[in-house]
Amino acid sequence: MALPNIHFQDFPIEFKEINPQDFPLFNVDDKIIIEPNRLGWINEQLQSNIILDEKNTVVVNAAVGQGKTYSIIEIAKRYYFDKNQEYLIFIASPFVSLVEQYFNDISCEQIPENKIYRYEYIGQENNISYIDKKIHIITVNGLLGNPGEDAFINSQAKRKYLNDLARHCKAKNKKVVFIYDEIHDAIHNFKEEFIFNLWKWKEVIHKNFIISATFNEASKIVIEYLAELTDKNIQIIESKRTRIPKNQSALYLHYNPAKYFKNDNEQIVAVVQDALERGKKVDILSYSKNLADEMTNPKNDGVSKELYKYNTRIQNCTSDLNSNQRMGKLEVTNRFSKTDCNVGTNFKTGVSIEKTNHAYIIIMPHRGEGMPFKNLNGIFSNGIISVVQALARQRKRGGEIHIILPPPESFDYLTLPFDDELKLEFAKFYEIIKDHSATKELVKYVPLNTQNEILRKFYEEEYRGNLLNEIEEVKNSERDELVRLIFPEFKLFQLEYGEDYLANNFKFFGKDLSAYITYCAITNQFINCNLKGVTYKPLIIFEENKIQNRLQHFYKMYMDSETYQMTYRDSSDLWFYHEFRNNLFKSYRLKLKVNDERFDTIKEYKNRKFEVQLIGFIQRIIYPNAYFSAMNYTSLRGFRDYEFSRKDYFSFGIVHAERLNLNDYISDEFTTKRINAFRTLNHYRNKIIQSIQTSSSSTRGDYRYVLATPPRGFVNEQEQARFESMIDYFVTQDRFIRNNIFEFKQRFKPTHTFKQKVKSFYTKLIDDFFETENYKKSTPPRRIVKVINSINELPNFEEVLDFVSPADISFSDEYLDYINYEIVDGKFIHTPI
Repeated sequence: MALPNIHFQDFPIEFKEINPQDFPLFNVDDKIIIEPNRLGWINEQLQSNIILDEKNTVVVNAAVGQGKTYSIIEIAKRYYFDKNQEYLIFIASPFVSLVEQYFNDISCEQIPENKIYRYEYIGQENNISYIDKKIHIITVNGLLGNPGEDAFINSQAKRKYLNDLARHCKAKNKKVVFIYDEIHDAIHNFKEEFIFNLWKWKEVIHKNFIISATFNEASKIVIEYLAELTDKNIQIIESKRTRIPKNQSALYLHYNPAKYFKNDNEQIVAVVQDALERGKKVDILSYSKNLADEMTNPKNDGVSKELYKYNTRIQNCTSDLNSNQRMGKLEVTNRFSKTDCNVGTNFKTGVSIEKTNHAYIIIMPHRGEGMPFKNLNGIFSNGIISVVQALARQRKRGGEIHIILPPPESFDYLTLPFDDELKLEFAKFYEIIKDHSATKELVKYVPLNTQNEILRKFYEEEYRGNLLNEIEEVKNSERDELVRLIFPEFKLFQLEYGEDYLANNFKFFGKDLSAYITYCAITNQFINCNLKGVTYKPLIIFEENKIQNRLQHFYKMYMDSETYQMTYRDSSDLWFYHEFRNNLFKSYRLKLKVNDERFDTIKEYKNRKFEVQLIGFIQRIIYPNAYFSAMNYTSLRGFRDYEFSRKDYFSFGIVHAERLNLNDYISDEFTTKRINAFRTLNHYRNKIIQSIQTSSSSTRGDYRYVLATPPRGFVNEQEQARFESMIDYFVTQDRFIRNNIFEFKQRFKPTHTFKQKVKSFYTKLIDDFFETENYKKSTPPRRIVKVINSINELPNFEEVLDFVSPADISFSDEYLDYINYEIVDGKFIHTPI
């Protein structure tokens, strides 16, 4: 399959900009735009635009992989060695694991370890001195005194540490510089009650550096809080987003339709196995701690088995705490290892993977993780920022990034920000890999820099707008000395809930992460990687005589059985059947194992053995307690394969056709023909029953029989048109008979005479609805007849599949899907189903 990103080689990279107009109450100079050098680094230009002795808050908005960490260290060194003023330098990171990383990096840069204080030392028994240290590496939550995210230190020791340093700086006239790295992961700490902890530095603070590649609307509020401490002075430095192909990793997308990602998922195992067999060093970032634990358990099969086959040391990088902290430990076992194979959740930001010959595998949340009002996307729950950061971990040239992700939902191509020709190129690819299930809401492209408008609209019209009268009433009430009751202003809402609102309500911002990743891969939005390959139809192998058990496993693991059952309540049997098979054939490659050397490709309506088992499976799923299901498909060892026959199909069709009211389908020609076809079938079945005669002989005694060939007038002249219409429907329109899933149409070719058709039809009716044996009568006329041993009773319509009612669902009018694309009069046109 041709990759579409070739058409977007020069497409601009969109990112969240920080602009002077975002801060109307502050003193902001014109934004400075810097450009990375030929290697992609920004340090030289960045340093040249930083004035050390100017009191302000510097916002550095730079792309991933442009050397921000190196620049932070260089900034710290400049202040450390400054001879004109003594500075105390804080480097504040979102995670303890990054504290250790910064300590190791800085102590290698002509700065002795005994001049650096690490946050983990606070409250330790060895009582390391901190007053004499010039560089302090701390977590943001520790700096702001957020106890909810900081569970490993004594809060009293923390307060003493910060208060002692603040008093010392005031007494000695030391200026303080704060460098906030990866601010996007620390925003949750900047709650109103914690900001007061920063004001202890108001007299001595000299400069803030706020650094990130992925700013958001909430980060603007953080900038305001911090800039207020530097006399409201802000400097914005923004780097150009420039692709440097030789620095990019190869990106591979593996679309996996499974509703639950497990350690033994065939496609995930195949991706890991392939990388290991090619001699790659592998690290796996999992959205889920449970999945990571499964993959690092040596007792498990699947991914775990493959990893331990090729690696002796597997590092489980998971944590029970969101902040990745541990009480009273300096050395922990769950941090990213630069040498071992890492599998886990806690290295989606901050870590630089610099292994050579490396394959970085990212497992995104599967489709089953969503909820109506809250996504359950694990480490990616905050939306698209987490995706960009996770991809940026791969830093070595020649590396590979493999993303395992569910197929994205249908896209509204008209919202795409490029011309019709590119829309078509985008759509051609997207239509192949997307989730083909019906959807109520299409994914819409939304510009990143419109997020503020979106949030303000929601705040004004719904969040606050829903309570305007009540807010006004409280304002006008006499509430002296009562507890404060003030509705949160817009900026506080933005800080506290903005990112969650966007991620949970807009598919493009995180509700459908696969859609965002696919869009970015197609349009070359990822700076550190470039799309090189795609897999979108995992292989599912069935075995003869074990198809029911395999379908059952597939249904539970891949198809989200609970969701199917819930949806079925509002739908018909035929819709359920088509939805299931549509998902099955469009999303997977199916093969039937005949023996150890032969695997037959299963194509739609081409493999009779599979098709009849599929019908039987749907019967069993929808009517699990029915007599027919229990008798034919249930065994002590699970489920058995039963050959769903033409007899079963005709019987099911008859009982439902007879109960339906034709008047309900006057405008539905197809359903009307179908009902009439099955009713006609039953009409002739009853004719045969009514023609049963009795006789006796000395050898058999009394017996019942019908003629072996149709009696005269079986299809009389008045019924001829009705008979022909029935035959025509089954032969040309019924999907099962037309495709030879049930043998029937071979005897009703256009070259056959009417008499031949009647004879063939009569024979098939007897075969399907009666248990018979041939017998030559001993009394005149002496001829072969069909002795009726029993009549096959029709089933209860409440217990068997309804393939007669149309495949509609009660909310079908709300569903949209796009199937046709063309440019008409210069406009991109799509046709809904």
